[in-house]
Amino acid sequence: MNFEVKDVKVTYTQEEDSCDRSNSPQELKIFTDDAGGGKYIVFETERWAIDSIDELIEILNDFKTRAGIK
Repeated sequence: MNFEVKDVKVTYTQEEDSCDRSNSPQELKIFTDDAGGGKYIVFETERWAIDSIDELIEILNDFKTRAGIK
């Protein structure tokens, strides 16, 4: 059997950072979008703070695995 993943949407959450005054968890949505010319990777967030580039790399690698991106 052959299966193909068409669309992927992953929502990452974390507690607010010390500069965030919203007092609510932060969300980062990453999803694929294809209007016929190829897939785009889309980022959507109100606020997502990191104190290490490695955190962002880890999230991107996780999404890459879940989305089956080579």
